Amino acid sequence: MNWNNPDAYPGESEEEYTARTNEEVQSSTGILFMLVTLFFFIFKIAVAFGIFIYAGYFLSKKILGEEINKFKICCFTLLFTYLMFCIIYFCKGLIIGLHSKNRKLWILPWVICIALCCVFPAFVLKAAVTSMFHPTERQSILCLGLSWGAFVLSLIYIYSIYQFKTPTAPSILHWSYTLGLRISQ
Repeated sequence: MNWNNPDAYPGESEEEYTARTNEEVQSSTGILFMLVTLFFFIFKIAVAFGIFIYAGYFLSKKILGEEINKFKICCFTLLFTYLMFCIIYFCKGLIIGLHSKNRKLWILPWVICIALCCVFPAFVLKAAVTSMFHPTERQSILCLGLSWGAFVLSLIYIYSIYQFKTPTAPSILHWSYTLGLRISQ
């Protein structure tokens, strides 16, 4: 055993020990990077799509009642969330189609989509940041700066996810987007 490296294997040379510890460090860094990426992916879904998932859950609870089993609630939550996204991407198709024809009417569905998909979730995130402060500190410059900063950053980030003026749609929602595109032309 080498006294400089107490965790070295018996009979392991200095070069073998260094190579093994470097490989362990790289592996742990890779796992940490993967976990951080997973966290940001889940955070992205929660910020951008969480409002619609919650609205789908709320609708399914209202329609099916409180005494229904959890499997049906989950299925109907997914169904209602999917239908809401179909409406959003239908409006996106309208936006793209009307904008390509140089009709000013494209602004109306664009404003509706921005309000529902970007501004409302950004206000929810702003309220969450504000709620982290004690009620007596909520009018402080720090609280106002952090909450409005979170609002602006989340608004920009969510808008970059949806990209309402670019002709793209997820494959599962492409039929709805295409329908909106056809109707607007």
